[in-house]
Amino acid sequence: MRLLLALTLYLLVCYSGASAAALTGRVPYASLYRALEPGLVIERFPNLRAVQRMTSKLPNISPQQIKVRILAKSGAIEITVAADGRVQFPMRAALLSENPQVESNQPQGSLSLSATMEIALSSGVSVPYGELFEAARQAQQALAALGPGTAVRVQGVELLFPERSQARVTIEHTRGDELLLADDSGLIAVRADPSLLAGKAVVRFSAVPLSVRPHLIVSR
Repeated sequence: MRLLLALTLYLLVCYSGASAAALTGRVPYASLYRALEPGLVIERFPNLRAVQRMTSKLPNISPQQIKVRILAKSGAIEITVAADGRVQFPMRAALLSENPQVESNQPQGSLSLSATMEIALSSGVSVPYGELFEAARQAQQALAALGPGTAVRVQGVELLFPERSQARVTIEHTRGDELLLADDSGLIAVRADPSLLAGKAVVRFSAVPLSVRPHLIVSR
């Protein structure tokens, strides 16, 4: 589990949003744009998405207490922060050229903004195994585009469910069904196995996952 968490952190920091940018009262738009720019590479792949989040480094500050706005010449652009910290920071060439100030209601240096790589699945509680396999393949391509020569490779996908939810994933294929159980953190890893493609395997979830992301290992 510690290795899994470390690998996930490695993806978040080094590849899928790269350098988290500190908001310091007022900072130039370009600084935040550059920090989130790797997300534009991720968005080129149809099965991937770059999820932006804004969080506070201070205790007892919920994401919804955070107020941020871009002071553009055409008028202030308010950034809404969801309960889980998700935001949709506008990545626009026109704003990059203008480079307005970005203002926060939080103390200087207390906020961070990042983007992480996640996998976009079709809705519902079952998907063709080929959809997960293709997402893992695209994630590997995205990592190569973001950091050529990296020793990290995609082994499959991770499905995140609520903690201690006892979530289950069943892989139905011609060799028989395979049952996977979530650990206490709600995590289930599904391997990328080309042999499952020929049998048109189907993956069924006991509930809709909270998120889906690449499962990484460090190549030796």
